[in-house]
Amino acid sequence: MYDDILVPTDGGEQMDAVTDAAIDLAMQREATIHALSVIDRGVFLTLDEGLTDAVDEELTANAQDAVDSVAERANAAGLDSEAVVRGGRPGEEILAYADEIDADVVVMGTRGVDAHERKMLGSVSQDVITQTSRPTLVIPLETT
Repeated sequence: MYDDILVPTDGGEQMDAVTDAAIDLAMQREATIHALSVIDRGVFLTLDEGLTDAVDEELTANAQDAVDSVAERANAAGLDSEAVVRGGRPGEEILAYADEIDADVVVMGTRGVDAHERKMLGSVSQDVITQTSRPTLVIPLETT
């Protein structure tokens, strides 16, 4: 039933809990882990033009490290994996990629935010949960 598991990642320290849950589920089903990191291009709107390339390079490198980390852990567990980096609005890109790979389940983390923060920033996990018909396992992450 779960052959393709999508794991969106921002590379945060707390992603270990999400990766562990995804790998545990994948091992039970011999599924493929699809790690995805989305570079939010919205951050470039406030940058001076001269900084855009340097910031893009750094964000791309960090995103690649994030998906490689998930893929390496999946491979170490004997699972197949894919590591993909995209640019765009995170919620939209996660949903689009889930459709492309026909993901059977999305395993992602969420951080607790207060009402003001949610109104200002929104929540990627909330966007995904409310806009997909795919099963979604959301792992609560500690706020720091």
